[in-house]
Amino acid sequence: MCEPGIRRAAQVKEEYDYVVIGGGTAGLTVADRLTEDPSTTVLVIEYGYFDDSPDVLLVRGGANSIRGPTARMRQWNITSVPQVNLRNRTTSVTVGAVVGGSSALNGMIFDRGSAEDYDQWRVLNSPDSTWDWKGLLPYFKKSVTFVPPEPEIATEFNMTWDIEAAYGGTTPVYVSHPTFLWPGIKIMRDAWAEIPGVTFPKEGAAGEVGVMWFPSSVDPVTVTRSYARYGHYENLRRENYDLLSAHKAVRVNFEGSVAGSVDIAERDADGIVKSTVKARKEIIIAAGAIHTPQVLQLSGVGPKSLLESADIPVLVDLPGVGQNFQDHGGMGYTWRFDDNVSPNPTDLTVNATFIAEAEAAWEKDKTGPYSLGVTVCGAFLGLPVMSPDRYESIAAELEAQDAAAYLPEGTHPTVVAGYKAQLNALAGQMRSNVSAVFEMLCNGSPNGSLVNLKPFSRGTVNIDPSDPYGKPIVDYRALTNPLDVVIVAEMLKLTRRYFNTEMIKQLGPVEVAPGTRVQTDEEFEEAVIASYSPTLYHPVGTAAMLPRELGGVVGEDLLVYGVQKLSVVDGSMMPLIPGTHTCTTVYAVAEKAADIIKARHPHEV
Repeated sequence: MCEPGIRRAAQVKEEYDYVVIGGGTAGLTVADRLTEDPSTTVLVIEYGYFDDSPDVLLVRGGANSIRGPTARMRQWNITSVPQVNLRNRTTSVTVGAVVGGSSALNGMIFDRGSAEDYDQWRVLNSPDSTWDWKGLLPYFKKSVTFVPPEPEIATEFNMTWDIEAAYGGTTPVYVSHPTFLWPGIKIMRDAWAEIPGVTFPKEGAAGEVGVMWFPSSVDPVTVTRSYARYGHYENLRRENYDLLSAHKAVRVNFEGSVAGSVDIAERDADGIVKSTVKARKEIIIAAGAIHTPQVLQLSGVGPKSLLESADIPVLVDLPGVGQNFQDHGGMGYTWRFDDNVSPNPTDLTVNATFIAEAEAAWEKDKTGPYSLGVTVCGAFLGLPVMSPDRYESIAAELEAQDAAAYLPEGTHPTVVAGYKAQLNALAGQMRSNVSAVFEMLCNGSPNGSLVNLKPFSRGTVNIDPSDPYGKPIVDYRALTNPLDVVIVAEMLKLTRRYFNTEMIKQLGPVEVAPGTRVQTDEEFEEAVIASYSPTLYHPVGTAAMLPRELGGVVGEDLLVYGVQKLSVVDGSMMPLIPGTHTCTTVYAVAEKAADIIKARHPHEV
C-alpha cells in the first residue's frame, strides 16, 4: 500500500488485474477481498480525499458528519430537480465524496432488513437465485465484528442479542453498543408493547421485524466511527492494492464489447481525461446509486434516446440504467413532554453542568453520553400493525395499479414491466407481519423522524444531455405514486396512538407537529405533502439486478448486460430497497460480490 494512497495519476501503473471505480463502502470492501491474493493487483479510483476531521470519527459528532462545519468536504454538491408533488421543493442529494464513501458520513446505525426483504430479490430474479436472505446471511455475518454491550447496561435496559444467529465475523469493521443510554429510551421502547401486534425480537439482525436493539458502527476500544476506510484499506499495507484519491473515473473504454480500460480525470476537471488505466480481468463500478449510472451512460451503456441526445455513441441500449431510483423518505414529528424533564435533552447547551460532566466522562475513559451516536433501538413495523383497518385495501390498490401511469412518460416497456413486478411483490409485503414499512427510532426524545421503508414511487438519475460530464440530473419523483402519501399519513396516525399510550403519558406528552388540529385523512395527507423529505440518504436501484426483460442492468453475476468484463457492486444493484439503513447491506453485497468475482477469475498458476 502506498500510504496515504496515490495522489497523482502519473503514479498509477499502466495495468492492473482489476480497476474499481469508487473507494466507498462497497469499493474498498471488494478491493480488500480481491487483494487477499498477493498475486492479484487492484486499483481503486476515488473522487474524494482522505478526511481525518473530528466530525468523521467522533461518535458524539453524530449528524455533524453530514451537517457539521466540514461536511461539504465529504459530499458531492448535488441538488435534486424541483419535486412537483412537494410544491416544487428541491433537496440536497447527500452522498459521500470521501475515502470510505457514505460509511464515513452516515449516522452509524447498523441494522439489517427483514429476511423477506432479501427473499424478494430472489422472487424478482429466479427461483434458484442465491440473492436472498439465506444466500446473504453468511456475508452479513462475515462483514463485521460484533462486540456485545457491557453487562451492566444490558441488564439495566433489558438488552438482548444472539451472536450465533447474526454474527461471527472477524473483519476490522466493528459494531458495538454505547456505554450510556438515555433513561427515556427504556420508557419509549416499553411503550410499544401497548400497540397490538408489536413484537420484540431477541436479535435485531436476524431477519425479523419489531422493536429491537441494534449496534452502531463504532470501534468499542477507541470509541470512534468504524468504517470502510479503516476496515478495508488503512491498515492493510499491501503492495498490490493502490488507491488513487481526488480523481474521477470518467468512463469505461471497450474493445468491441469487452471492457478494457478506464479514463481518469483530476477532481473537478470537467471530464478532461488525464490518463487511462487498463484492467486485465475486470472493471468494477462501485460509484454508488447516483454516480454508477452516470459512468455507465458516459461509457455508452444506457437508454438509447438519452445517449443520443448527449451525443454519446451507443454501445448497448440498456433502458434500465438510471431508472428504478429508490430512497427512503420520511418526515419529522415533534412532541414535548410537559413535565419539563426530557429523557434526552435536545439542546445540551442549556445545561452547563451536564455538559461538563459529559465531557469529563469522555476525556477520562470514553464513556457517558458522548459514546452514543444516534440510538441503538428502534421500531420496525409492518403495515398490518401500523394500519390494521386499511392494510388490505392498500395492498389491493397497489396490485391494481397501472405501473406506467406512475413512471415518466415514454418509459421503456421493460422498465414498466419491472416496476409492475415490484408493485406485486410490495403488495405481498404490505400484507405481511414480517416486513417493515414503518421506522421510528427509540432515542428517548419526543422529536424524531418517521421513515417510509417501502416507498412505491420511482425516480431517475441521468446524465445532463447539455453537460454530460457535469452533475447528474437527480429526480426523486417523490410521491408520484399516491399511495406513498397514504402510507406516511398512516405513520402519523400510529405515532399519535403511540404517544398516547399509558407508558408515554407519564411524561406528559403534548403534540406540537403536525398538531392536534390534524384529524381527517385529508388533513394528515396534507401534512405529509407539506413536510415530506424524499431522501434519508439511502439511494439504491439505478443499476438494478433484474432480468433484462424487467429493466435490469446486471444479472445475478453482477455483470452488465450486453458487455463483458464489467460489473456493478454497490447499492445501485438492489432491485428493491430493504427496510433498513442500507450500509450493512452494501457491505454484505460487496462481500458476496468478491466471492463471485474471484470464482469467475480463478487464480492462474
